[in-house]
Amino acid sequence: MPNPEQISRPWTRQRSQLWFSVLAIFVLLAWSINRVDLSLGGIVEIFEGWPETQNLLSRMVPPFIPSEDFTVITKAALDTFFIAFAGTALGLVLGIPLGLLSARNIMPFAPVRAFARAIVVFSRATPALVFALCFVRLYGIGVLAGLLAIGIHSIGMIGKLITDAAEEIDPGPREGVIATGAGSLQDLYTGIWSQMVPTVISISLYRLELDFRSAPILGWVGAGGIGLILRGYAGSLRYQELLGITILIVVLVVILEILSATTRHALLGKTETDLPGKPGRMTQLFLGGTTRPGKKIADWMINKSANKEASESESQISRSLTPPWTRERIKVNSIGLIFFVLLIISVLVPDIATSRIVDGSQKLPSYIARLTPNDWSWFTDRLFSDMIDTIAIGFAATGIALLFAIPFSFLAASNTAPGRFIYLISRLFMLLVRCVPELVVAVIFVAAIGPGPKTGTLALAIGMFGFITKLFADSIEEARQGIRDGVNSTGANRLQESVTGVLPQVAPSMVSHSLYLLDVAIRSSTILGIVGGGGIGFLLMSAAKRLYFETLGGIIFCIFVVVFLVEIIATWIRRKII
Repeated sequence: MPNPEQISRPWTRQRSQLWFSVLAIFVLLAWSINRVDLSLGGIVEIFEGWPETQNLLSRMVPPFIPSEDFTVITKAALDTFFIAFAGTALGLVLGIPLGLLSARNIMPFAPVRAFARAIVVFSRATPALVFALCFVRLYGIGVLAGLLAIGIHSIGMIGKLITDAAEEIDPGPREGVIATGAGSLQDLYTGIWSQMVPTVISISLYRLELDFRSAPILGWVGAGGIGLILRGYAGSLRYQELLGITILIVVLVVILEILSATTRHALLGKTETDLPGKPGRMTQLFLGGTTRPGKKIADWMINKSANKEASESESQISRSLTPPWTRERIKVNSIGLIFFVLLIISVLVPDIATSRIVDGSQKLPSYIARLTPNDWSWFTDRLFSDMIDTIAIGFAATGIALLFAIPFSFLAASNTAPGRFIYLISRLFMLLVRCVPELVVAVIFVAAIGPGPKTGTLALAIGMFGFITKLFADSIEEARQGIRDGVNSTGANRLQESVTGVLPQVAPSMVSHSLYLLDVAIRSSTILGIVGGGGIGFLLMSAAKRLYFETLGGIIFCIFVVVFLVEIIATWIRRKII
């Protein structure tokens, strides 16, 4: 008989490691908040600085865009879209093969996997802004530098997601394909790729949204697009114009997300929702339906036609040498053609001279040699202190974002929101917060409460809040209804149902997303110093402007090491928990 007094789980090695990790995270969070001066005294100073903040906001209202700059702004906005679209395409072209080569169940040779994974990790660990700084030196100011920066950084992000998707596919279809005597390429296309197409489409559209939001920031260092105009307005203290451009960026991002959602629903179907109240037509279009994600395109890839009539005779089937042009096939090919045309326009319309590509590429080996430090003289006390501030900003911003994102995500999830109106308002607020670039928020905070790590932490926390809330809300919407029904049958209220019936189901996903958020926050915190948000960004820009190449290379190396170590630790914790 088991001991009736033993009511708790035994303290295994894994459980001890997990609790030690949780305790270490809380200690680091407390240290980070104290380091960036967001203790009780620092928060009081923020409220005391409200008159300055109010004065700044009054100077920003009403926002407007100067008519004499309208043509330039329109061209810059188009360049920003071209940078994001072509950069995402470049990331897909290179990231998908590298991701497949990094998967254990696809590439049997360990050296090839290690080489591909090293490229993916380096591309992901180095911020896109750092790539933009380097490419501006090689190829000059313009769209080309931003396109390459977005593309190379996207290789790492897309490659990692493709690797995870490839390693999670069902081995059954592969075994069936191999049993027919299919070769390696046939196995890759029919047994592997057909299962991954829905995930690849989702990754591509989601990455395009992220790249479009980050493209304006690259213009701050001369990498083309609307960021150049933002930098000019901020430097000349033209706050009304700055707010006008910011609102324009938000509107463009919202439009892009609506188009992306429409495309995703057309190809993959709509996610199931269970909102109280009667849905409208626009709500049904963008927020819900009855088709599980991935069903449409998966059926089209595997069956070649999702709408074949069951009454077709055997003779008709035997004469059909190609799949019929059903509604689903026309839709998929039409969207593919539109994206192909947009890609061609993104490459041809911007001013990308072939001579600049050739001349810049010839300088690349010598530029890398100049970035390589010959000694450790660049590693000064100031650099070490600013790097510590960068880490503290990332940790503190992550903690603050999670503090507000966890409860808010239940309001933004269709299956836990108390009403349709609250759900729609929460989703809209989350979208607007996510659309504003962190660098613009940092500029506003610097002008209101002064420069420093505290300013950068608040700006980054706002941006991370919108990012992580969306991931949490999507995970909550995937919770199984059966467990919730069991909790409801006991007479539990809505709060008890969410805590006991939903939260335990989504806790592993939330932990995984939180660790990913920390990875993103550490990378993003490196750029806030450009506008006075604290951290290593100020030294990074100073070294680039003064042509201190060894110092610049040393700072890039430090950023890579820190982000890489954080990723290793986060991966270890994720494996222990999940």
